Amino acid sequence: MVLGLLVQTVAAPWLSFRHGIPSFTTLAIVLYALRTGGRRGALLGIVAGALTDAFAGTAGGWTIADTAVALAVGAVARGFFADGVLPPSFLVAGAVLVRDGIFWIVMAMEGSPRGFGTTHLHAALWQALLTGLCALVYLGLRMRFADVQTRVERFS
Repeated sequence: MVLGLLVQTVAAPWLSFRHGIPSFTTLAIVLYALRTGGRRGALLGIVAGALTDAFAGTAGGWTIADTAVALAVGAVARGFFADGVLPPSFLVAGAVLVRDGIFWIVMAMEGSPRGFGTTHLHAALWQALLTGLCALVYLGLRMRFADVQTRVERFS
């Protein structure tokens, strides 16, 4: 997650395409919550969201959005095949859209002008596509070059 946040703040703006920037923190949160479940994913979501809020200067919108996405992915994880490449990539892309939607709902509740969410919808769609492609590349490379598959087991 720390590496994802570092890449998010330093290198991701160079990967910008049509005002969409891949969200490496969401990628880390979704893949972690997919492997470990909602509770552990939510803990990572709280930390990642708080750090993202600190870097972005927002007042808690990313913390709420990241935590909610981690809980949702953890709920989906029980019936999801997480060892593949394509299904987790689609899940990451969908999670980015949900995360941005939750963020803009929170920002609207905090008093941000209502039009900002719809204005940034175009960028959110590109961000979801770019993050899904980054997930696809990462998972493909991990499957191709990882000698030992890492498994995190859930403890209920």
